[in-house]
This record gives sequence, structure tokens and C-alpha cells, in this order.
Amino acid sequence: MKNLLKSMIFVLVFLMLFSGAQTLLSRKETEGWWNTTAKIDGFYNSEKNEYDAIFFGSSNAYCSFNPLVIWKETGNKSYVFATQQQPVWATYHYMVDAFKTQSPELVVMDVLMFSKNEEKYDDGVNYTFCDNMPFSRNKVELVYASVPKGKRFGLLCNFVKYHSRWSELKKQDFEYKKSEMKDYSKGFCVLSQVYSGEEIVREDVSKVSDCAELLPKNEEYLKKIIALCKEKNTRLLLVKTPSNATAEEKKYYNAVEKIAVENGVDFVDYNLLYDEIGIDMKADFYDDSHLNAWGAEKFSAYFANSEKFLEEKTVIEDDWDADYQKYLEETQKK
Repeated sequence: MKNLLKSMIFVLVFLMLFSGAQTLLSRKETEGWWNTTAKIDGFYNSEKNEYDAIFFGSSNAYCSFNPLVIWKETGNKSYVFATQQQPVWATYHYMVDAFKTQSPELVVMDVLMFSKNEEKYDDGVNYTFCDNMPFSRNKVELVYASVPKGKRFGLLCNFVKYHSRWSELKKQDFEYKKSEMKDYSKGFCVLSQVYSGEEIVREDVSKVSDCAELLPKNEEYLKKIIALCKEKNTRLLLVKTPSNATAEEKKYYNAVEKIAVENGVDFVDYNLLYDEIGIDMKADFYDDSHLNAWGAEKFSAYFANSEKFLEEKTVIEDDWDADYQKYLEETQKK
């Protein structure tokens, strides 16, 4: 019994030290525009059932939907639970995690990643959507869906990936406390810069009616997403945010729309509505496919008021107002 007790204490101490070392060494993005760590941790640290709507998808989602503007316009609270190049299957598992603590009236998914035909992504993408997700059966299933056998342990235990970061550690690594992370912009990426490259060429995709063949894995997870939202009695809205879609991409979006219609799900391609939204091609983009903060303001206000996907509520002047004021200060000084 004494030996057993000693062994148990040793294992417990080892796990505590190992967990601490893993947290210390893991990559952290807690400051600046691309503060992914703060955004993902911030969602997990949210109060239970705080959000009326949650936005999912890749960078087109977190560069387009501004929850603070939507809150100011409608009184609805929302969050952008998205990561860069987030594969469709990762979006599904993010939704599963979101439903553990939230009961949103509306779930919105940007459909950019349906135009991609990769069944596996590189480490940069995989670790971005895995690093900050708490360990659970859902995370294990996400890892199994994302990488082949032989690479899964590294995603589940990222110490394998980051164990050599000792020489790169900075002050923020030692001060990081996952339970205290918060993102004032609610997952939205405040890109306060205007695209200064060559003039953006916008294709007229309004007459593109053909459908491309979706990657079977993407189609499978689209149907799982639809089923999950129906199970949770949550309205699902599939959208393509303004991103200057090409004719080839539009064919994939048409295929998604076809499946959406067949399943009674709303679909809106905002690439067809630039004039109604009031988008200025010379002022509202960060690059040729992502809105900047001012373009996102216009789009978010249009989204909040045009389709009435969210019932208007009384705007309560709480901590959201303080975050909104901080957003105004951040953009105005730019």
C-alpha cells in the first residue's frame, strides 16, 4: 500500500509538472491583431448561455462579423468562434464544444472552406485550431478527423511540438493564465489597415449557376453540422461573407446552397450584395479577400438590420458598452 501510494503521488506530481511545462512552452498569441489564443480562450471563459448568436468558419468569418457592432445595432450578444483556414470538420467540432455551454438562437457559418479540396492540412492550421481547445472526447475526435495515424499524439499533447521553445520564451509565456484570457472584440479581428496593393478586381459571379463537386469529407461534415443544429433546435445560417469570390469558388458555394435548400437551411452570398451593403472597393478591404475594420462595420450593420435573422433586443449598457467604446478608440486612432 505504501509503494502504491508513493507511485500515485509520483504520477500526480509528474502530471502537474508536465502540464505546467506544456502550458509554458505552448505557442501563445495573446496580443495584436492575430491574438488567436485570447480569442479562443475568451470564448471558453464566457459566461454560460451568454450568446444569442455564434459565428464559425475561417478568417473570412473573424474579419467580417463584428459582434460589438451587431450588439449596438440589435442588442444581441454574439462571438466569432473561428480560426485561420478552419476546415469544415474543425468547424463541426467547434460547434460541438460551443453547444456545451451556449444555447444560441442562431449559428452562422462562413462557407469559404467548402471551396477547398484538401482532406488534411499542415501543422500551422492544425495546431491553431487544436492548441487552445480543452482536452475532451470531442477534441480527440477532431484530431482523428484531422491527421493520419502517427501524427495524432502531437496534436493531443503539444509538448511534442513545442518542447524546444525554451530559448524563445518571453514575458507573456510566464504571465499567461488561460482562465483569465478575454478578447474585448469577441473573436473579431480588428484589421485597421486599408489595402494598398494593385486595384482589386471583382469578378461578376452573379450569373454563375453551375455547381462544383464538393469534397466528400466536406459534404459529410456539412450534413453533420445541419443535423447538429437541428438536434439543438438552433437556426443555422450558411453565408459567404464579402471576399471577392471567383467564378470557380462560386460553383462550390452554389453546391453548398443546393444542399442547404434541400435541408431547409438559409443561405446568403453577400458577394452579390456589395452595392446594398455600401462596400467601397478602395477603402473597405485589408487585402484582396478580407474586409478591414471599416468594411466589417458596414457589413455587420447590414447583416444586423437587413435579413432580421436576429430579433431586436434592448441594448443593455454593461461591460459590452465598455468593450464597444474600446473598439471605437482603437479604430479612430488609426
